[in-house]
Amino acid sequence: MKHTDLVIHPGFGFERGTTPVQPSVCIDNKRAQKLCKYVFGASASTSIVSLQSVSHLLQHTPEELRLGFWIVQDRKEYLSVGQPSQIVQGRTLDISGARSALISMMQDGIAFIDNHYELGTEDSFLKGLPAKYTTRHVNSPYDQMEKFKGVVVCIAHILYGDFDFVERYRSDYFKTLFPKRTDDLDKIIAKLPEFKKRFAETGAVI
Repeated sequence: MKHTDLVIHPGFGFERGTTPVQPSVCIDNKRAQKLCKYVFGASASTSIVSLQSVSHLLQHTPEELRLGFWIVQDRKEYLSVGQPSQIVQGRTLDISGARSALISMMQDGIAFIDNHYELGTEDSFLKGLPAKYTTRHVNSPYDQMEKFKGVVVCIAHILYGDFDFVERYRSDYFKTLFPKRTDDLDKIIAKLPEFKKRFAETGAVI
């Protein structure tokens, strides 16, 4: 898309012929990334969702692989070490047979994006954040307003002229599970006069 890159990240980390597959959906709005870099000195994804946290919503990935799996260069040799459990065996794929699992992972990522983001226009996408979904388990909390993810949602609000949201989010009235990134929020708040002036003059913050 012109305004936003849609990425399905497999979570690869190859080492000695093995890699975990821990996929996530990463949505990168170009203006949000640019504003993040302006405020914080580094860009960040506009929305990130681990597919493991929404494994109950996946339909294409085989059930035993929905919480992640391993791809190994030689499955037989890999499983010959120790006494791996049935769960480990079921989640370990030989590299020669991993193609269908990776295709399924991509299909689930695409389906999640289609079902949880408003992508018709950039404005509708930004106003639809954060993505709304249920998580698979109480130990996998909904985290779209937590830590730096919450900071980036504030950035998204600023892009379409909602300058009050960041102060509401920073206040004690807005409850989060984890401590808020108040230092980062204060950096945004310090620049609000500049952002408001620019938005009034040009209709855009950046």
